[in-house]
Amino acid sequence: MRQHLPNRRRSIAFSFEFESPKYRATAGTPLQLNAETTAILANLCLQHGVDTKTIRHSVNSPIAVALDHFARVEVL
Repeated sequence: MRQHLPNRRRSIAFSFEFESPKYRATAGTPLQLNAETTAILANLCLQHGVDTKTIRHSVNSPIAVALDHFARVEVL
């Protein structure tokens, strides 16, 4: 049975001042958002029976490294 993931959130940006200089911070960079999207895609593919080797061949991101690791782990 497919397990639904929570909805993704957009990044949050805010400005602040510390010891005179002004800063702008963002929680959720484009790289982070892309990695999360790729992880969700891989999760959905795995839930629908797509082989990890097929997914790994199709993605080039940090999730590819994780898939390489999980492909070597023996499933009980």
